Amino acid sequence: MYKKLLIILLAFGFAGSVYAEVLKGRISSVSKKAGTIKIDIKDKGPAVIRIGPNTVFEGASGLKELSPPDLIAADQEPGQPAKSIKKIVFGLPPGVEINKDELLKIMSSGEKYYLYDARPAKRFGGGHIPTAKIGFPDDKDFLSVLPEDKSALLIFYCGGPTCPFTGKAVKKAQEAGYTNLKGFQAGLPGWNKAKLPVYSEPKWLAKNLNPQHVILDVRDTAASSKGHIKTAVAMPVADLQAMTQEFIKTKTKAGLPGASDKTAPIIVYADSETSDAAAKGYAELRKWGYKKVTILDGGFNGWQAAGLPTATGAAASKVVYVKKLAKGAIDPKDFEMLVATPGNTVFIDVRDDKEVSTGVLKDAQHIPLDKLEDSLATLPKDKEIILYCANGIRAQMGYEILNKQGFKVRFLNEEIIVDKAGNYKF
Repeated sequence: MYKKLLIILLAFGFAGSVYAEVLKGRISSVSKKAGTIKIDIKDKGPAVIRIGPNTVFEGASGLKELSPPDLIAADQEPGQPAKSIKKIVFGLPPGVEINKDELLKIMSSGEKYYLYDARPAKRFGGGHIPTAKIGFPDDKDFLSVLPEDKSALLIFYCGGPTCPFTGKAVKKAQEAGYTNLKGFQAGLPGWNKAKLPVYSEPKWLAKNLNPQHVILDVRDTAASSKGHIKTAVAMPVADLQAMTQEFIKTKTKAGLPGASDKTAPIIVYADSETSDAAAKGYAELRKWGYKKVTILDGGFNGWQAAGLPTATGAAASKVVYVKKLAKGAIDPKDFEMLVATPGNTVFIDVRDDKEVSTGVLKDAQHIPLDKLEDSLATLPKDKEIILYCANGIRAQMGYEILNKQGFKVRFLNEEIIVDKAGNYKF
């Protein structure tokens, strides 16, 4: 009986109602050029959502208002653009929410306040708003970190409007009798978007003294030579400012030599977190477009006082950054080798038509990301496929699409420029 009903539904074009699914997850990347969104679904992994001309948005006017780490629910049929996309936002009680300017006013007023980062503790070390302490509402000892004074001004924030923990923290504090509560619902993403200082913790950094993290000592070289954090690079703030002027003068793209990836984690420090050099170094790097810059809380003085690894003598003068390979990413050296001797490898450029007009890799196929899913039947399953784009975002989305379909595939997660002769550089 069920099979007969299914055949009837298919015959009348109702397959979508049978196979439609709602995918709920946090955005990890967005490609406006390709009209695609990559989300991470809890306990299921990544998925790629396509935007079509008939996609209906709720809670956002369109793709331009969606970004990591927003939580969304997409109603779609497999292989088809989403029918609808809803941005899931968690509200706060009336009168509780404050904006960035109101938070800054409180922080600079001299008024006594307690600022809590309501995200899970493991996220705090890598970046938090200055003066914040950990206040994760799902911790059993959450109330013990709050002050005894129930009338004290308590401010909570988390990962933005689509993160539930600010609301949870406010509710638990209210139930415990606290009366002066505020919630900065824009959270760390909103603070970061405004390019306001973000602090990282010494204990977190001590566990990440590796090539996947760039540590810049922005004091003058006389100070860094007397003592600096192990693996740090001497990069006086005056040098950063001079580089900015040179970029402007020559009209070249701003970038830190040795770390062109604008998502590279960069930690700057001076004597303390409030040092003028630290603030200026942070500002220069943010102006250059780096998205994951933090100032080390406590600076070198705090690091040294904590007995964490230091070195003396001249610090390194060149940045050596090694991007941590994402799942499915190809090592740039392996990419270069395969380009030179492709053998049983197929390269696919997933950029749009305008971008490839300036050049593609020799013998590479061009399939824009928004056409990739419709081109599966033309792709070989007996060869390895290597995807690339301008910076790795669309290539990674393409990887997720092909990987789920059983293709042997990797992607280049680097910025790449290709000329008309097929020559390239990272």
